[in-house]
Amino acid sequence: MRILDLCSTGRIDDFYAGCLTYTSFVEQLTLELSSFLLFCIALNLQLVVVHGVNGQRMEKFYLIISALLTIVLVVPPYAAGQYGWDPLEKDCWYTNDNRHERIIWQVTTQMAWTALTVIGEVICSTVVLVFMLQHNSRTRRIFASTRSFSHASSAPQVLHANRYKSIILRVALYPLASCCVNLLSVATALHSTLSNGIQDRTDYNVLLLSDFLYGGRAIVYALLAATDPALVRGVRALYSQMFGKHGITTSSDKTGETGSSGHGSHFHRPTQVFIELSTITSPASPEAIDKPATRNAPGEVVSDVLGDDKKNDSPSDPNASYLELGIAGPVEASSGLEFGEQTRRTRIRAEELQRRRSETQRKDREGQEAFRKQI
Repeated sequence: MRILDLCSTGRIDDFYAGCLTYTSFVEQLTLELSSFLLFCIALNLQLVVVHGVNGQRMEKFYLIISALLTIVLVVPPYAAGQYGWDPLEKDCWYTNDNRHERIIWQVTTQMAWTALTVIGEVICSTVVLVFMLQHNSRTRRIFASTRSFSHASSAPQVLHANRYKSIILRVALYPLASCCVNLLSVATALHSTLSNGIQDRTDYNVLLLSDFLYGGRAIVYALLAATDPALVRGVRALYSQMFGKHGITTSSDKTGETGSSGHGSHFHRPTQVFIELSTITSPASPEAIDKPATRNAPGEVVSDVLGDDKKNDSPSDPNASYLELGIAGPVEASSGLEFGEQTRRTRIRAEELQRRRSETQRKDREGQEAFRKQI
């Protein structure tokens, strides 16, 4: 109250003037540092997801570069006496009442850099969103080709649409919030300078909006961080470690994985096992040649088994083993050459089918694992 009374009367001694200057300096310091760090979050997301960079190794560079840029931008106006009591807005801000010099200081040390960080956040987030959409399209094509071979249900493999939309929304929320808060705050501060202070009711309303934006930006980012899935899972893990609770399962947004915290935790991923069996009936014995009914019996049994297997060719359980029988019919004892050729062809078909399925499943697993690591 003492400071406000002195400011309203225009009598400010050196001590209170120093307090006002230091308050403006701290405000500008935290404002610029938070802007650079938020840009680093968007930049880190692009480097990790799109380019495969190790984000943990980059953390120290984000902090060091952000701190250096903040010091370079904030210390010169503080040393030049540009911070203090603002005669135009009647607040702790830039103290220069010359409109031309004031605009130069504001644009070069605060407004331009804030706008650049917002533009950078939008660009990085857009690159990540485009990459995610392209990855989703490729994944769906891989799963479609896999279903044509395995005839299995793709429900536990394909990313659910609502989960994917939530990821895209989460990535887009940060630049949207930054645009709404930072760009509007820059516009309102510039308006107060160009209008040469508070001249009418409109200027006063713009000043109130500026104060609301500068004060509310921390609340907006705090709400975004509080609802971030990564932070929520981290808090849950910390809570379990502090209070000795184990066995916390992962959230429902994980597909095909279960996990538990604590010592010796393991993550189990369901696998599909594909087994191709080629059963060739052996040549009939000399005794069976003299008995047509006995000789034809193996063929009849094989036909029945093959028919039952074809009925169960599409198992409902995607984690169950899938068996396909490639069975040759009865072969006469006198047709040794044909029997050998048929055996070779059957083996080649089985090996080719096994190779194609193994390759498809490998690509499927690599795609899912890469996407999980990136996200």
